Amino acid sequence: MSEVWDAVATRDFRDWRGLPRDARYADFDARFPRLTDAEARGLLGSANEIAYYRVHLAEGYPQHLKAWRQDTRLVLIEATLPVLATTLPELTAALGEPAALLDFRWDVLDVPEGVHVHPDRGIALFVGPEGQLLRLSLFAPCDLAEYMATRRTTDRLVERP
Repeated sequence: MSEVWDAVATRDFRDWRGLPRDARYADFDARFPRLTDAEARGLLGSANEIAYYRVHLAEGYPQHLKAWRQDTRLVLIEATLPVLATTLPELTAALGEPAALLDFRWDVLDVPEGVHVHPDRGIALFVGPEGQLLRLSLFAPCDLAEYMATRRTTDRLVERP
């Protein structure tokens, strides 16, 4: 498991093969200190699976790491504006062709085909219109349908009457 945490700590995902399906949140929590003890609840994927997250600190992640858990399992790590150990073109070359290019919303900006999903490698890159890495998601390897149903997050707020 230490090689997984080492990849997160060094921000080098060229050889990333995903979070282990049995990754424990407690192990992540022991390696990366919390910003605060507060925990929030959210929904993952189109299945709206309930998950809980905390914010953790790590060098090279100026907006920190968001670690999502279900029960004791770590199911998703998200990083906004990470400082990679490599260039984005080097990372995308190492990952190969994505299984899907999905649209996403970055604040007020819609980014068509900006999410480069590599579900078999357990990684999704959120690439902005100028080719910059805006966000990174790390999860256990799966197929595209499982990613969409249980691991994809949404940043779009919906106003209800």
